[in-house]
Amino acid sequence: MKKLMLVSLTLLILLVPIAGCHGPQKLTRSLDEWTNAGYIESPWVYGNLLSHLLLSAATALTWSVDSFINIYYFWADDAKPFGSGQGTAYPFKAVSPTKK
Repeated sequence: MKKLMLVSLTLLILLVPIAGCHGPQKLTRSLDEWTNAGYIESPWVYGNLLSHLLLSAATALTWSVDSFINIYYFWADDAKPFGSGQGTAYPFKAVSPTKK
């Protein structure tokens, strides 16, 4: 019985994110904006030191969390018959270039 519950929980954790399709990826887009803003100020830190280890791990984490958050956006807000039939947009912040 314990083994069956463990297998059921594992299947639930693996299959639930698939049910939500893609969605707006709000958490991942926030990380993208934070990284972009930091890179503008300090390319060595954000482009070199953080990029390979920390940002790849953070991106994997935010993608995983977003896969659960997107279930709401896809089924309740976006997809018909429950949603509006139009996708949820992510409001990107405008960034002005620093070089001329």
